[in-house]
Amino acid sequence: MVAKGPKGLILLENEKGGYFAKSPVEADTVLEGVVDSSRYFVLKVVGEGGRHAFVGVGFSQRSHAFDLKSAIQRFQNILKAENDAKSGGGSLIPDQDFSLGQGEEIKINLGKDKLKSPNEKKKKGSKKKRTKKKSSGGGVVPDDWVTF
Repeated sequence: MVAKGPKGLILLENEKGGYFAKSPVEADTVLEGVVDSSRYFVLKVVGEGGRHAFVGVGFSQRSHAFDLKSAIQRFQNILKAENDAKSGGGSLIPDQDFSLGQGEEIKINLGKDKLKSPNEKKKKGSKKKRTKKKSSGGGVVPDDWVTF
C-alpha cells in the first residue's frame, strides 16, 4: 500500500515485479473479508477509464493479511486526523489545566551521564554494521509516495 496526500492505493504486483492492478483506498474504504478466514479479502480494482472489477486476494500467512489491514487503518487514521485539524475538530490542547500553582516549583536532577548524547555513551569497538534494507523488487513507486 502506498499513499500521497489523501490518495491511497493498494498495488497488486505480478510475478515479474511490475504492477498489474491498483485498488484505491479512501477514508471510508472497507476491506471486505470472507466469512470463514482472516487471510482472504475482496478488493475493488480500478482500471483506466474508470472500469472496475472485484478481485479475490489471499495471503498464506495471517501476519501478512494483518499488515494490510493495519496499513489501511493507519492511512485512514492519518486522513481523519488531517481533516479534524483542518476543521478544528481535533484539539491538541488538553482540557485539564496542568500549570503550576502559586509558589510551586519543579526540580530536576540530571547527572553528568544523563547529559551525554547517545553517541557519546557508546563504547568504542561496539559499533554495529548497518545494512541497507533491500526493496521488495516490485514495480517502481515514486519517491514522493509514502509506503505503508
